[in-house]
Amino acid sequence: MPDPLTQTEIASLSRGVGGTPWHLTTVDVLDRPRADATLPLSEVVARLGDRLPFAPRFRQRVRETVTGLDWVDDTDFDILRHVRRVTLEAPGSMAQVTDLVAEGLTTPLDPAHPQWDLVVVDGLRGGQVALVCRSHPAYVDGGDHIHLLQELYDDDPQPERPVPREWEPQPAPHTGDDLVSGLVGGFSDPVGMLGRLGSRMARGVAQGVEWVQAQGLPGRLRAEPVAPVTRHAGGVLVNLGAVNRVRDAAGCTTHDVVVALVTAGLRQWQTQLGDEPSDVVALVPLAVKERGKVPSAIGCAVAPQYVTLPARNASPQGRIDQIASLTRTRIDSGATLDGDRLTHLAGFAPATLHAVAARTVTSGRDHDLYLANAPGPRAVRYFGEWPLHSSYPVLGLADSEDVTVCATSYHGRIGIGIAATAPVTAFVEGITSELNRLDGGHR
Repeated sequence: MPDPLTQTEIASLSRGVGGTPWHLTTVDVLDRPRADATLPLSEVVARLGDRLPFAPRFRQRVRETVTGLDWVDDTDFDILRHVRRVTLEAPGSMAQVTDLVAEGLTTPLDPAHPQWDLVVVDGLRGGQVALVCRSHPAYVDGGDHIHLLQELYDDDPQPERPVPREWEPQPAPHTGDDLVSGLVGGFSDPVGMLGRLGSRMARGVAQGVEWVQAQGLPGRLRAEPVAPVTRHAGGVLVNLGAVNRVRDAAGCTTHDVVVALVTAGLRQWQTQLGDEPSDVVALVPLAVKERGKVPSAIGCAVAPQYVTLPARNASPQGRIDQIASLTRTRIDSGATLDGDRLTHLAGFAPATLHAVAARTVTSGRDHDLYLANAPGPRAVRYFGEWPLHSSYPVLGLADSEDVTVCATSYHGRIGIGIAATAPVTAFVEGITSELNRLDGGHR
């Protein structure tokens, strides 16, 4: 039986800016376990295939019918369509990986098949390998459906290559069956039926507008020429111990310090672009306590919250104090969830947390910056024999956003990924210099 898309999933699929795609990219860097170790593409494919049964949506696609949109198995699913290898030329730096990420931010995923792909990037200095995974946030709800990457990593090394089980997709229903099941569902839930048909009509109008825009108009009828869209990406790895020292000295939370670092990066980015520093409205998804009786796979719900980042404040300590005062109000409400609980989730939960958090953009309120911070495991995770060194999440731009920032803490480090409409070197430098100032020069 097809699984109808929720309104949030439909709204997520419509996101993007200026015709550019919207998806979540995760860059996971693996350390070489031995000097002679290699990671063949066949091993990556085998390990992905072994874990796909635990993330079944990653073998499904979206199908439009007369009654709406449904999740259905991709009867033509081929994992080799979703996985490829890229070998970097010397010097094999993370900046080259970042260039791949930036290029991927403007490259759409194929809607005719499950909307995810994974690039195995080798040639990095020191023998490291990066797994660059793009996926659409609509595929992950944190309940019945988690991110494939959450299932990909183990608590201990797994040297033996798995043999994936054969998979048989459910055949796609016939068009007549769609209509009958949709009408029957409408009799039992007429409001839901109207909602699905209404959303389908709205999608049709939106798709028509996009199609007209894509055709282009004669130059004399256009207000301005059509220009290709460029996206920029960057990343930085900071020491969690330094962040926690700042937290303890300021009497705030680790999340507060992360937000303060991002605010400093924003301030320097604005200055570098020739603007006066200005406060901006940020969407900062918040982990809150679940209301249902059945716990989700991530042990929390994720709610949108909007915070004004104090970029105009020239004082590093003043910025962190302003941010901490907002957090204390949220903690006093009793709705927030202690982030420490999320570090004990099975597998690698930040992948799922970031996808669920990304879906909060569908709440609809205008904002300039998106900021998500997901706490991850404190102990090492493994992809086969390869230890996971660090993880950098990067979310594409949606709606009115100028920049998105995502952070994942893991094994004593915080990986921060940035996507923006302009180069982000100044943003990265602002984060690192702010941490040095707040940490008092400690190493």
